[in-house]
Amino acid sequence: MPRKPDPTLKPAIIEKVARHLLDTKLEDVSVRSLGRVLGTSAYPIVYHFGSREALVQAVVEHLSADVEARTLEPCADADALADHLVAVFGGLDVRERALAARLTFELGSVESLDGRDHESRCHRRRVDELAAWCRAHGRCPDEAERTARALVEAARGAQWGALVDPEHTDVDAALRALARDVTAGARLTAA
Repeated sequence: MPRKPDPTLKPAIIEKVARHLLDTKLEDVSVRSLGRVLGTSAYPIVYHFGSREALVQAVVEHLSADVEARTLEPCADADALADHLVAVFGGLDVRERALAARLTFELGSVESLDGRDHESRCHRRRVDELAAWCRAHGRCPDEAERTARALVEAARGAQWGALVDPEHTDVDAALRALARDVTAGARLTAA
């Protein structure tokens, strides 16, 4: 009977897989190939995470821990809104932040097919916090919800642009422009 893997190895596995994913497409990654990267069999991955998707989700959570902890106070000013958007959706000139955004897109695009809803819940959380900000700054509830949805979608669009065309996309500037538009009362429309 095989020995159980050391539970203290889980953070080390996440770190090593995160470094590996910086230069590897997710479609080229399997539990078996990750085992080779770790210099072991697939068993520790399955033991600690259960599946490749769960491991990738753990990598995203590790890379995004500071982002997930961020909140926007409804009474915050326009500068705080811009700073919040950049902190949550920007900073993609840092490879790890770009990786977290890329993996979030990849996981989110397939999660509904297998019954998961993590990315959907994260999306909804961002919409809710921005809607609260919009309501606190004078928008009626329906308009606040529409504006918040449009703002999150535009922020994700700016992220996507930075991922596919990093030389021509300044995601942080785009996010600050979105914040200026919202605070100036511009109507953003969701797709």
